[in-house]
Amino acid sequence: MSYVGLDIGTTSVRAIAFEVDGTILATSSRDLTTLHPGQGRVEQDPNEIAIHSIGVLHDLAMNLDQSPRSIGIANQRETVIAWENKTLKPLAMAISWQDRLSASLCEELKLSGNEELIRQTTGLTLDPYFSATKYARLVSELGKSPPKGTQLGTVDSWLLANLTSNKQSLTDLTNASRTSLLNISSNKYDEQLGELFGVPLDLLPVPLSSNAMFGEITHPSLQPWLGVPIHAVLGDQQASLFGQGCIAIGDTKATMGTGTFLLTNSGTKRPEPQTGLITSIAWNLGGTENTFCLEGSIFTTASLLEWLIEVIGIASNIEALQELAKSVRTSEQVTILPFFTGTGSPWWGNDTAAVLAGLDSSSSKGQIARAAFESIALQTANITEEISNQLGSQISSLKLDGGLSNLDFLCQLIADQTNLECHASNLAESTAFGAAMMSAVGMGDIQPESLRSGYSARQTFTPSASRISAKSREKRWTAYLNKLGLDGK
Repeated sequence: MSYVGLDIGTTSVRAIAFEVDGTILATSSRDLTTLHPGQGRVEQDPNEIAIHSIGVLHDLAMNLDQSPRSIGIANQRETVIAWENKTLKPLAMAISWQDRLSASLCEELKLSGNEELIRQTTGLTLDPYFSATKYARLVSELGKSPPKGTQLGTVDSWLLANLTSNKQSLTDLTNASRTSLLNISSNKYDEQLGELFGVPLDLLPVPLSSNAMFGEITHPSLQPWLGVPIHAVLGDQQASLFGQGCIAIGDTKATMGTGTFLLTNSGTKRPEPQTGLITSIAWNLGGTENTFCLEGSIFTTASLLEWLIEVIGIASNIEALQELAKSVRTSEQVTILPFFTGTGSPWWGNDTAAVLAGLDSSSSKGQIARAAFESIALQTANITEEISNQLGSQISSLKLDGGLSNLDFLCQLIADQTNLECHASNLAESTAFGAAMMSAVGMGDIQPESLRSGYSARQTFTPSASRISAKSREKRWTAYLNKLGLDGK
């Protein structure tokens, strides 16, 4: 019996059929195009997202002997789309989660004293990363009276509209909790915030529990799977948290892809809002009680490595870049602060540019490459410290997944810098697996606890005996943060 996870990421769409033990039965992926039409602007084509999502599901339908028991969707969370609900015609390009054009609106709202209201209500900070200011831009572009039938939603809602014949637009609570419009205590959109951001709440999808029934496949291109239920929707990072079996309070994971996102299960009691981290809904399993998570967001990780490859040209691919980094014992004074799209956690700044510092005439490609990997480990350490402080106790270990978790050099750097035992998942595609298994929970076939007991790592990385190098890196990193006016945590 198989369960399918459809994972719509930033750079690709993947559909994977799993057994409950994580065995992969079939897989398909297609690349997505990201557009940068101007400074701070990042867009994607909604039609390409839908076509490729349907395409990878079609590939699986052709390769599996029988239809899956159910499908779960995991998606890039804060990307927003506007469409006409009857024709499914996009009314604008999708505004990516990476887009920073609404930074000025965030600053205006901060200056007018609204940041604390937003944090107390939604668990989020005021940042263009989240959906509300992007929705506001779409509403502004559509005019004071949006066309009849206009629908706003995140990528999950857009795909549900394309895959099913639902009359009502739907989302789940994890995605809704990333909009800056949902009260995460009541699980309802907040009218005051809707007015504040200028977003008509009646255009938004209805939020359901993460393991709810979200409709049946009706798309004609998926003829073999007509009637298969979509029984789970989660934001991609929450899906990864679930897929890695982070079911107990304090269980922590880091998914390393385009960005790196650290989430900690903080239980059913909502954490008090604090600066540095954000609070979201990890999942809701059909009741009134949410499971919450603390999150730290690093916006630029694999995208930094790709920049060094494609723009600077110091290596041909990420594996070659890793070998280059391993070829030197130290980065010397070379330091990279990769703030291409804002600083993320724990600083949440919009006006800081990326910095490559500490160069002299003897600096080598290897030192630059090593500094890039070190920057990922250093930011991860900043966030794990924040998480431990907010939990009131040291987290015991860190589970790693995502494409970069296959790089042993990086995993060891993270273990050294965080001083935590790091487990690289045996299943790098934990996001798709989490979505698939949430659908199995929705069908009543498994219990969430089975994911924790069944977790396995391909390799465990323990911190090096000596902390001298890690402390030296931290000292240099902190000095450069302070030069940028950031608090070296």
